[in-house]
Amino acid sequence: MIHEAAMAGFEATFPAGTTLTTATTRNQSEISSEILDKVLTTTTASLSIVGTLVIMITFVLWPDIRTNSRKIIVCISIGDFFVACSNILGVWEREMDHWKSACEIQAAIGMVAVLSTFFWTVYLSVYFYLVISKKISVDSERRIMLWFHFTGWGIPLAITAIAKEKGATGYSGDLVSSGWCWISSDQPWWKMLLWMVIAGKGWEILAYITISVFYVLIKLSIRREVHKGFASRSLFLTMESVKVLKKADRKLTFIPVLFILLRMWGTIRFFRFLACLPDCHHLGPRPAYRWLEILQGIGDSSQGFANFVLFCLFTEKIREKFRVCDQHRAVSRRSLETSNSFLKSTNYGAID
Repeated sequence: MIHEAAMAGFEATFPAGTTLTTATTRNQSEISSEILDKVLTTTTASLSIVGTLVIMITFVLWPDIRTNSRKIIVCISIGDFFVACSNILGVWEREMDHWKSACEIQAAIGMVAVLSTFFWTVYLSVYFYLVISKKISVDSERRIMLWFHFTGWGIPLAITAIAKEKGATGYSGDLVSSGWCWISSDQPWWKMLLWMVIAGKGWEILAYITISVFYVLIKLSIRREVHKGFASRSLFLTMESVKVLKKADRKLTFIPVLFILLRMWGTIRFFRFLACLPDCHHLGPRPAYRWLEILQGIGDSSQGFANFVLFCLFTEKIREKFRVCDQHRAVSRRSLETSNSFLKSTNYGAID
């Protein structure tokens, strides 16, 4: 059975072996917030679609940027592209005639896409750590990339296939989603919770921890090398190279911070849902809960655009290729060549 939309507050009872049921009062405020959620989710998801396409197209057009780190970013972008498309379909699918079928398809696509972005985002931090801190060989990089592809796509597909086979996907009543289908609410509460952990939230929380740890280790490694360079008065550390290192250090801060800030709203909603089990009578004050839902719609749909800003607009090599003015390009190229020569002589080029 497919349940009616659960808005900010809902009545629910979760005795073991029973299904989740929701009831909602449709008032003008809730209708307005639902429209706002749809508009903001669609807008941010559309920006992510454009951003991910730019990342993928530039990778195809410019052979000199096809590094392993950029390949991982493209894999993240593929996942983000389908997340954005899935979210747009999810918030509007109830307007369709055969929305139940659309819900099933959207839930499956969204699950694979979200899980793959978690895996590849973690793999980016692992790759940076191995290349910068451990200085692994090219052959090791090749083997690791194969393992990344095997697990980064294989595990999400396997989890989604099993969830689909077990009937775990479907309409979730917006309990921990923001308008789109995910884990079906038409099942016992403990099964619903288990599948939420297996098919998303468990991996999401693990990603928060893993990327934070790896990026802290990388930043510490960079600072140790800089300190050693200054201590030995190495000519290797010029003013330009220090500037490049500072940029790399800032980017290593932005990557985990942006990921956590954008994804945290859904995690907060998950913990609020978890706290009220097994007897959920409400998920908190209606305005607060509705705004969390809206923020989740924005954050979960914005990852692709955030990566575009971080890995295109904030990446000097990509910005240089976008410049049109010949005079500016000539000036920038001299600076870029200086920084590129430093990056090529170290492992910090992986960050760019």
